[in-house]
Amino acid sequence: MKMHVAPICPPGRLTVLAALLAGLATPAFAAPSPVVISQVYGAGGNANAAWNRDFIELFNRSDKAVSLGGLSLQYQAAGASSNWASFTALPNVVLEPGQYFLVGAASGGTVGASIGDVDHSTNSINMSGTTGKIALAESTTLLGVADGGGKLVDLVGFGTASRYEGAAAAPAPSTTNSIQRRALGCTDTDQNAADFEAKTVTGPRRTTSDRNVCPGGGDPDPTPQPKPIVTSCPASVTGQQGTAFSAALSASDADSIVNAASISSSAVAGISLANFSAAGANGASASVSLVADASVASGIHQVAVKFTNNDAQEASCTVSVSVSGTLTIPQIQGSGATSQYRNTVQTTSGVITHKLPGGGFFIQDAGGDGNPETSDGLFVFGATTAAAVGDLVRVTGTVLEYTPNGATRSYTELSNVTSVTRVGAGGSVAPTNIELPNADLARYEGMLVRFVGGLTVNQTAYLGERGELTLSNGRRELPTNRYVPGSSDAIALEAANARNMVVLDDGIFTTPAQVPYLFADGTVRAGDTVSDLTGVLDFGAIGGGGAAFKVQPTEAPVFSRTNPRTEAPVLAAGNVKVTNANVLNFFTTFTNGGDAWGGTGKGCTVGTTTRASNCRGADNMAEFERQRDKIVASLKAIDADVVGLNEIQNNGDVAVGYLVDQLNAAYGKPTYAVVPKPAALGTDAIRVAMIYKPAAVSLVGGALSDGHDVNNRPPLAQTFKAANGAKFSMIVNHLKSKGGCGGAQPGDTDSGDGQGCWNQTRIEQAQRLVSYFIPQVLAASGDPDVLVMGDLNSYGFENPITYLTSNGLVNQIERFVRPKGIAYSYIFGGLSGYLDHALTSTSLDPQVADVAEWHNNADEPEAIDYNLGDNAVDPYVKNAYRASDHDPVVVSLNLTPSFTDVTAAVKVAQSGLTMNRATLKYTGKIIFTNTGSTPLAGPLQFVLQGLTDGVSLDGADGSFNGAPYVTLPDALAPGASVTLTTTFSNPAKKAIGYTPKLFSGTF
Repeated sequence: MKMHVAPICPPGRLTVLAALLAGLATPAFAAPSPVVISQVYGAGGNANAAWNRDFIELFNRSDKAVSLGGLSLQYQAAGASSNWASFTALPNVVLEPGQYFLVGAASGGTVGASIGDVDHSTNSINMSGTTGKIALAESTTLLGVADGGGKLVDLVGFGTASRYEGAAAAPAPSTTNSIQRRALGCTDTDQNAADFEAKTVTGPRRTTSDRNVCPGGGDPDPTPQPKPIVTSCPASVTGQQGTAFSAALSASDADSIVNAASISSSAVAGISLANFSAAGANGASASVSLVADASVASGIHQVAVKFTNNDAQEASCTVSVSVSGTLTIPQIQGSGATSQYRNTVQTTSGVITHKLPGGGFFIQDAGGDGNPETSDGLFVFGATTAAAVGDLVRVTGTVLEYTPNGATRSYTELSNVTSVTRVGAGGSVAPTNIELPNADLARYEGMLVRFVGGLTVNQTAYLGERGELTLSNGRRELPTNRYVPGSSDAIALEAANARNMVVLDDGIFTTPAQVPYLFADGTVRAGDTVSDLTGVLDFGAIGGGGAAFKVQPTEAPVFSRTNPRTEAPVLAAGNVKVTNANVLNFFTTFTNGGDAWGGTGKGCTVGTTTRASNCRGADNMAEFERQRDKIVASLKAIDADVVGLNEIQNNGDVAVGYLVDQLNAAYGKPTYAVVPKPAALGTDAIRVAMIYKPAAVSLVGGALSDGHDVNNRPPLAQTFKAANGAKFSMIVNHLKSKGGCGGAQPGDTDSGDGQGCWNQTRIEQAQRLVSYFIPQVLAASGDPDVLVMGDLNSYGFENPITYLTSNGLVNQIERFVRPKGIAYSYIFGGLSGYLDHALTSTSLDPQVADVAEWHNNADEPEAIDYNLGDNAVDPYVKNAYRASDHDPVVVSLNLTPSFTDVTAAVKVAQSGLTMNRATLKYTGKIIFTNTGSTPLAGPLQFVLQGLTDGVSLDGADGSFNGAPYVTLPDALAPGASVTLTTTFSNPAKKAIGYTPKLFSGTF
């Protein structure tokens, strides 16, 4: 989806437009500023860039210390004429006289040397490498008017900018040149063209650099100084080879007469000056024509023109004279990273291979040049033609290198087209067969290609929004899902992934009215395949940011359902089934202030504020019902005995209680109950929760949570007892998200190793889980079996997970899922991995029968979820698919109790009971003898099953299934006996009866 716009101006209107812009160009400045913009570089990280990051350098040219507090840098594109596009507020830092201040801006890639430490960093300003406007303003918010509304302190318009200080813009920077204020920053005549020069960047200066105190404190000398000559020259002029053309140049001097002009650069045959007219008075303009006759060779010629005056001053400007010729498409493309003919007007011919409905088309040299290093195709941007696919056309336009936002390379195209002529029928062009992985798709840009064999869908997230599917040879795995971050294996896999991707687009550079590429069942899933994909190879911005090679299909893609849906997770049976499900912001209060019961004016609480804007998830009742129905269908299909929930509204047990009511209605009976909330729920808008089936498991004690400051969403623990008496504890957790580095301290910023933001916080949450919360749960339950589940926001081998698995927990997904293929529960950037985990204590590990990830969510397009209004044709279906963006993890446990009935191995002899008339207590003895051949291991528990109602056992050690029990003092060797004295309280003087049972182990 190309997002750039190239204006197409009719012949004869350029001069008028330039005049209009010149009239708008100069805001009023009261006087030169003490702090000025001293250097600008905007090509950071681009192909062939000298430096890896954009930067803006400030300088205090005065003789007094100046604070930057209350100031900001504002950026606007060259041709923009309304609001400023982006800004960054500067810190309250005092600059001493002659001191510099370095602002690091966005990076376009990884090319170039590091600019080093900066005084202020921002990613919001992403400048063009050649043209734009940067301003220092008395504002800490984005400027709303183009002229700054009187708040501009300093303005630099450069390249072809429509606004600047003085009579003309500063020169254009490049990948190797910045624009630098003269005299190391001291010069400020409010004339951008005169004050700045384009020079090789020798290194940005910062507060620690040597100071440069300006003569006279940077203020104008009280003695009048000669004013400079100010030139007005076009940056470039273009023409056709064989036809003469010219450009008008002028210069003026406020206190002198410009009286001569000459070409000061090396002579170019056929280029000269003509019709010079000297200025008539001080301040008047001299004019001259730069003439290129019909003999000038095609190419780009840099011509420097020098103006002089009657005070022996001189000033020069350089004009890029572009002479277009007729070139083949391979000649225009060339074998380099960029075309050697960029920014020149050229004429070429090719067969139309594909036309885009919004304008623009692809042409290809049918014969090609036989060089595999040069592309035979070219995109013609913005132009329309009545010629059809298969027609041979001749096109004249400017060769441009288009670099989408976030791209590390450019894409050669023909823009500003002035002529498209149908020559005749060109015939069909055979597609070139290519394969993935492929390290150099640039060789085929603009060409008709066929990806032989099958490609696998790797991402469906932007199908509805942009009509895109990410394709690769097989499914790509996120490197830190398999390897330790920063390891050579992880780095190698990252590089392999980069070579193994292309994006299938739909040829419509707007949101499609109807979601494309859906199968008859209403979906297309990651893991499905497309065979022999044929189309033109485009390059442009993609969903989620950045850019990639894209196929605009010329034949309808043929898909196969190689990753079929399953109606429920499939795994080996046990006696307890457990799952964790991310329910993607299931809120019973909506962003419009409504709620699930028809209320209005409601809000959600975050910290100390309650308002509708705090709510997440559904916007209204209609969306909520669609969301609810998908979640209920998903949980019912899993049919787990215990369910952990992530991303449910943090409103006590209200939202989780509503979900249980809806689940029970779907079952038609009271099947689930809520695990009552613990004391600490955290201050986030969402929480973790648990529900369970009382018919399958029972609660042991109350729920626990850890409200420590490190846990923005406290973990929740509950101990359960199965029907056979076995216990286990479930801990549901939701660690800190990877996104949004704002406010992150060292360790939590994105280090670039694949772990994203807030990794140190997640490590500390894992440490807290191991050192405090799990021991607390074990102490409360008296049982060692623990299962940790939830969205841990860490892939399989990232630091928080390796910490947990190095400190007593077993990764059950690696044990059960990895041997069957890639383990994944989430897809991001076209890469698969699992953020949702199942970790057990070593004692529970042998009791895990199976683990499965049910891929009902991550593989499905966002476009089929509950949200309304994404596309004109609504693809929603009431089912369990795309109920969330994470897949649920399901664990089958084969729990074994920690005790064994050994009654059959003992002889029980009971004496008669005697009553103490003073205490009314009944006392007797019981003798247990081991009649077997093996020892009976302790502890041994004597259970009095069916003890007469109204009778109680004094000194009981506990209760088991409603019966009192006493722990015997020792184990029993074969033939050994132990005698126990029992005392009963029997106020009703009933006959005392019970069935003696002996168990080995603990309850």
